[in-house]
Amino acid sequence: MGCIRMSTSTLFIKTFCVSLVLVLLVIISGCTTAPSGSNGTIPATSLPLTTVSLSPVPAPTSNPGQSAADIQLRGNVYGLSSNPQVGIDTIYFSIGLPSQASAIDLTRMEIVFFTPGTALVILTHGTRDSTSTFTTTQGNYAVTSLSPSDEVEITFRVKGVPAGTKVQIEVKPPAGAVLPISRTVPAMISSLNVL
Repeated sequence: MGCIRMSTSTLFIKTFCVSLVLVLLVIISGCTTAPSGSNGTIPATSLPLTTVSLSPVPAPTSNPGQSAADIQLRGNVYGLSSNPQVGIDTIYFSIGLPSQASAIDLTRMEIVFFTPGTALVILTHGTRDSTSTFTTTQGNYAVTSLSPSDEVEITFRVKGVPAGTKVQIEVKPPAGAVLPISRTVPAMISSLNVL
């Protein structure tokens, strides 16, 4: 009788299928065999004994310099541009509080914005975002306080900040630590940019 010729791809497929069946048989038989202990139970093993001495050690915190009332940045900082050749003209980001913090009155909060070579701008809470006021929203609704379970979006306008410029933002709550944010405008600006 003559030899049957198989193409290389057919041989590969058959070899692969046979290998897959063998692997499955090994896995299935390994998962269904009875344990080696008496009565089909898994033999017990003992762990080495350790001595534990209790001493008053304070629980570590995620950031030793951060208190329970400190505002936290949640997610990215974004720069919007209505004209990418001029630069970004709106900045927004989200903030939140740790679970054990007290609520914060956002109407008493300030935001400081500056870039190298420009004057420091102090923004206060307002009902419309501008180059002198910021807004605080949750979803599409204006909010005036921040609770631990909330995430609030801060939005404010800036005079055109060109590509490659370093921006400094300080979120100053009425009480607690300042949240410093330092970012750089991307080299290529589009309408929405992650800073």
